[in-house]
Amino acid sequence: MTYPLLTAGHLKHARVIERDPRGIKVLQLPDGDYLKVFRLRHRYSLARLYGYAQRFCSHAGKLAALGIPSIRIRACYAVQDARLLAYPLASRAEPMLPALASATLSHTYAVHYAPLPGQTLKQLLDQQQLPPQLVRQLGAFIAELHAKGVHFRSLHLGNIVLTPAGELGLIDIADMKIYPWPLWFGTRLRSFRHLTRYARMNAPFGESNWEILVDSYIEQAALSACKASRLKKKMQHYLLHPPH
Repeated sequence: MTYPLLTAGHLKHARVIERDPRGIKVLQLPDGDYLKVFRLRHRYSLARLYGYAQRFCSHAGKLAALGIPSIRIRACYAVQDARLLAYPLASRAEPMLPALASATLSHTYAVHYAPLPGQTLKQLLDQQQLPPQLVRQLGAFIAELHAKGVHFRSLHLGNIVLTPAGELGLIDIADMKIYPWPLWFGTRLRSFRHLTRYARMNAPFGESNWEILVDSYIEQAALSACKASRLKKKMQHYLLHPPH
């Protein structure tokens, strides 16, 4: 598929939100939308055929079709001029020679999207505004994701948003699989492993909240007694031994 090229005009009055040694990663546009940059991480990668930008856009469409709140894609651009995304952000860039541009930024894309309004559960936790009823809602929401075949590898409190309408939704959606069937139980366990992987989030969330979340999930997912017991044992292990 051919994508339109990113130009300096697309970046006019944009504000840098996130960057790394390779350059700018996220920009906020004047209207409140965002521009997220996807660079090829490895020279030899399947991402050359189907990159993270394409997955990001595809997942947003699939989540919308499933009725799961998330970001809304405006456009996807191919990036050929490396200077456009250098830090600090330049006001304009002169055209590059096609050969030089291609060699410099092969398989680099920028996705323009509208953010999902609201606050992340991590923000609410930091503000001590995460009541038990919202934790129960989170457990039911995860059960809904699993029932709809969504395996979100970046599932954690910082990527789950409470919208102004009181719904829960997902952001940072590049790393996921969406199956046409409910998740198998083993995949569900891996999903909870992702949820508990960040130790700095685990302690403030609290043991009682984890119990509420798991009980809500078990009820909503209608797990058997055997599977419910196994999930609770796995959660105890995950919380005691987070990988990060």
